[in-house]
Amino acid sequence: MSQMNKRNLIKMYERKIIREHKIPTAVDINQDYFFPSYKKFKKIFNGKRIREVAELSKMIRKYRLKFKIEEMFCEDCLYNKNNCGKGIEECKKKGELYFNKLDL
Repeated sequence: MSQMNKRNLIKMYERKIIREHKIPTAVDINQDYFFPSYKKFKKIFNGKRIREVAELSKMIRKYRLKFKIEEMFCEDCLYNKNNCGKGIEECKKKGELYFNKLDL
């Protein structure tokens, strides 16, 4: 991977979070062919671990909260979340107050 910089890596990391709907770990990064190795990832961020990098730490907190709220949203639903047949995005449209209050 050539010319990888912090800004590009941050964007890639966020896209991975959104795509996989989870916070990537070092193992996840090492298994992703589109990412540099975790070792190189740390080198780009001056030896810091993912959660020690301010920009990534803030992003991680945001998405953890978002994912937790989505989980709670499903738990509060009248339908069985395992077989309702609806995606979270479809349901979120009907429960906009849940998400607008938190700007998610």
